[in-house]
Amino acid sequence: MKGLLNIVLLIVFSGRLLAQDSAAVVPQIQLNGYLKDMQTLRLYSFADRSVTDNLIHNRLNFKWIPPGKFRAAAELRNRVFISKELIQTIGFKDGLKNNNELFDLSISSEINKSMFFHSNIERLNLEYEDKGLNIRIGRQRINWGQTTTWNPNDIFNAYNFLDFDYEERPGVDAAKIYYSLGSTSGLEFAYAGRSGNSGDIVALKYTFNKLNYDFQLISGVFNRRITAGAGWSGYIGDAGFKGEIQYFGAKHADPAHLNISLETDYMFKGGWYSNFGLLYNRKGISGYISDWQSVDLNLSPENLMPTKWNAILSLGKELNPITSARMSVLYAPGTNLMILYPTLQYGIADNLDLSLIWQSFFANINHEFKPLNHQGVIRIKLSF
Repeated sequence: MKGLLNIVLLIVFSGRLLAQDSAAVVPQIQLNGYLKDMQTLRLYSFADRSVTDNLIHNRLNFKWIPPGKFRAAAELRNRVFISKELIQTIGFKDGLKNNNELFDLSISSEINKSMFFHSNIERLNLEYEDKGLNIRIGRQRINWGQTTTWNPNDIFNAYNFLDFDYEERPGVDAAKIYYSLGSTSGLEFAYAGRSGNSGDIVALKYTFNKLNYDFQLISGVFNRRITAGAGWSGYIGDAGFKGEIQYFGAKHADPAHLNISLETDYMFKGGWYSNFGLLYNRKGISGYISDWQSVDLNLSPENLMPTKWNAILSLGKELNPITSARMSVLYAPGTNLMILYPTLQYGIADNLDLSLIWQSFFANINHEFKPLNHQGVIRIKLSF
């Protein structure tokens, strides 16, 4: 453990030296990243027990920018989990794998019964850019989403919005070609291979601007299903208005289904920011759930929430230049699921932040509205 800390510190100071040298010459290699420590308390109401765990999370982002039209990127995510109960939980180790990735570029090791190390190369790609043409090959993030919370159009690498400690979001092993058709329109083609029984993804996106709205149209094949979708982003008065629709065709006995996400946001006087979103997931659960522990929370582009109807309201404000607060409330009618999600962030220094995060889950249990579990997090983040 001491050796690991020494390596991380050496990388941090090396990154600072590179940043200082960059002022004198054009940088050929860039390095940035962060080091986090996150202490979590989990309270399970249904089991009347609590669990504490600690996570040391480090990310290293490298960019190689030589003269010319090529550049390359590599990003490494390292995590040390400290909790015997968490590590010994069934499915914990399998849950660390990103199923979007075709190649396994990760290493893991059980240091002891209470410590587990996992490292994964999350980005590794080569990019070519010339005028209106951009080609990127390798592990990357293909971001086709327009809305904030739920992204039906993000068919290559959907993410779970409750995973607050994953700002970069997952990637995929893919090839992507973008060609600009003008200042406000373009074509983007992408192909991604995936491991296991998941089918490959191939899709084409056309973007354009009309009536001061940015639109996108998507068609392709996802997991051996025909898929088509559309998204938009613009304003109604002073309020932002965004939306995404994605259709997935039938496959064998699994019928066709549809995901729709609508969202509006508004900045009030006094600095208050509001965001309201809706999600319709035809594949989701719409009725009473007797056993919430059996609900599949492995979300995918086809299934962005386990519930059919979902609404979320978020309010946030910068309390002062170094402190900000946010409160989100999610409710799913039918299942009567509610999630409370407050956060508070404080800037200790320019590159050092302290965050307090809480998540509470409530639902019907034996026909009574009760808490399922709670999760409280204290996180400190050093950026470099």
